[in-house]
Amino acid sequence: KRPWCVADTNGPPAPSDAQFQGFIDYACGIVDCSPIQPGGSCYNPNYLVRHADYALNLYYKSRGVCNTEIGTITSFDPCKFSLSLYNIAYTGCYYP
Repeated sequence: KRPWCVADTNGPPAPSDAQFQGFIDYACGIVDCSPIQPGGSCYNPNYLVRHADYALNLYYKSRGVCNTEIGTITSFDPCKFSLSLYNIAYTGCYYP
């Protein structure tokens, strides 16, 4: 199984919304986050943590570094995890 870098919501302590948003702002200045922008294929469901998942993983795939202050490495496909957790379909959204 390939690894993904996703938001670590378990902590302790769990990262704050401000930490997630700060990383999204930083990473999206470096990598293409258009899929998590309004109208993008991964915008919905519009949850900050799901957007952080996408930005963390895209940055990880691009730079080879997972920000372990707010993220963690997993072998579970975040799209499948998000689907089961929220019971919402990611139409056309695939994590790199």
